[in-house]
Amino acid sequence: MNCNVIKSFLGGYEPYRALIHRNIPIRSIGIEYRPDFFHQVLKDNFGSIYDDPRSAFKSIDETADFPEMKKLLWEIWRYDGARSSAALYYDGKVREALALVFERHRKINEKTKTSISPADEELLKSLGLYINDHYADHLTTASLSKIACMGTTKLKSTFKAYYGMTIADYVQKVRIDHAEHLLAYTDLPVSEVAAAVGYTSSGHFAELFSSSKGLLPLAYRKAFLRS
Repeated sequence: MNCNVIKSFLGGYEPYRALIHRNIPIRSIGIEYRPDFFHQVLKDNFGSIYDDPRSAFKSIDETADFPEMKKLLWEIWRYDGARSSAALYYDGKVREALALVFERHRKINEKTKTSISPADEELLKSLGLYINDHYADHLTTASLSKIACMGTTKLKSTFKAYYGMTIADYVQKVRIDHAEHLLAYTDLPVSEVAAAVGYTSSGHFAELFSSSKGLLPLAYRKAFLRS
């Protein structure tokens, strides 16, 4: 499980499993929907353009690119209203969250209609593998566009449509995931871990790691070792 992401899970098919390290703190805000509720809400609000929301929930999976939902969930977290008004407040937020999921999916579908050709999909897959192998290198959009055989504008738009995040976010995710492994299974100093995954500043690396994993690098290592 990664920090600062919106995670969706469609129940009723198989158990939900997540890897959670012992002694590493977790704070989350969640909403659970029953099918009869969300079907009725969406039909009432979207009428003729209503669609089964299962694919909408699946499309979220685990994304950091959903600022509207992050804002709503933080509002729920901070809410401290009286019990008499809480039911109305939460009911409104639950319905708003559902509308956000549905609207996000509709916009994604509209973008996908510009569609990515099978040939471009293969190029993007190869580019993802290249980044996974060369994450510690100095990767620029210009150099990656040459590798992908695309112009920079096309690469930026198709990459985000295919991977659900920008190139910079993808590179950062790969680097931080590798750093997590190095912190957990080696005794390399944080500065060397930062350099090994492509960061020249250990301070900047620590900020990015904390934002992604919820703990600073040394605190993460200590928590992992305790577990």
